[in-house]
Amino acid sequence: MSYASMEELHTLRKKIENRMQQAYLDENLDIPYLDDYKLLLLQTLFGQANLPDKQQTDYIVTIMLIQMALDTHDLVIRTTKADETADERVDRQLTVLAGNYYSALYYKILAELEDIDMVALLATAIKEINEQKMALYYDTDSAAAFFHILGRMEGALFYAAASPFIKTKELEPLVDYFIISRLNQEAFMNEPTPLIIRLGKILEQDHSTLTITEAINQELEEASERLTRNLHKMPQVYAAAARRLLLQENRQEELYLEEG
Repeated sequence: MSYASMEELHTLRKKIENRMQQAYLDENLDIPYLDDYKLLLLQTLFGQANLPDKQQTDYIVTIMLIQMALDTHDLVIRTTKADETADERVDRQLTVLAGNYYSALYYKILAELEDIDMVALLATAIKEINEQKMALYYDTDSAAAFFHILGRMEGALFYAAASPFIKTKELEPLVDYFIISRLNQEAFMNEPTPLIIRLGKILEQDHSTLTITEAINQELEEASERLTRNLHKMPQVYAAAARRLLLQENRQEELYLEEG
């Protein structure tokens, strides 16, 4: 049994950040969000699989780069509009380039891995994510359906990578983990992302009485309750990782209450 230490996670984060460095992009764009909780789950997964250290690191760095490339391309939707200013156009073009750059990095690492099976699994997951994304942006008509698809989309890379090592049905409760971590990521952004704008439109079309913030807070509370209720169904190391996330959620809630 192994639990990821903060030092191990910090080391992995530094390796990912080093891989992503590109002087011009670093100078002109915000650093992409790196989800520490997805990092924790991947470290737990590959640590449990007893893979060689280098293979573990290569898998983790690759999957996190894929996630950040997908997230970066998503941001382009925000600024694609007919009346965009020159600065907005430059920002959009740079964001596209950044997403392409991160994509090129993970393709390079995948090629170096020479692991056809893992490459095929991740490629299938990317296809699934893009299909889920289309459903989320164009076919979803309720907040409940929005959050359901969000959880599946956010967990797709992890479940694909986990499938050779564990029965992924045992990790089904982690869908709520992915919902919580993604909503925390959205809260970290300085302005509404395309995802949040889409949620707002769904609430409006559904004649919901909830604001976007109320809908997110309600989902965070419900996802936390579901995850807590289902901890016992997962292998112990994954339950321990989920408890870390839930503990952080409780701390944030206490902080909000104190500030309120």
